[in-house]
Amino acid sequence: MLSLNLEYKEENLYAKLVGKLTRKETYKLEGYIIPYLKLGKVKNFYCNCEKLKKMDAEGRHSLFRVKVILKRYNGSLILSGVREDLKKDLIGYRMRIQ
Repeated sequence: MLSLNLEYKEENLYAKLVGKLTRKETYKLEGYIIPYLKLGKVKNFYCNCEKLKKMDAEGRHSLFRVKVILKRYNGSLILSGVREDLKKDLIGYRMRIQ
């Protein structure tokens, strides 16, 4: 199960991902966050992944879709607190990890 804690401040969207970002849970990103990003009001999306336990290929692809949409509106996706085992999986997606 994935839990999203969202906060919006001055054209920045902050999220804490808690749980598992897997195929069954990507609908939360696809259904809640992506439509909001398509409005073009978010410049930067900061994602805290400290409590993210697991991420599969579909979860990585959903994060990539978020990155592409933000790029279209001159924004960026910034991931923080990513564990080493998850960082290896994100290398090919050219994500900005802090």
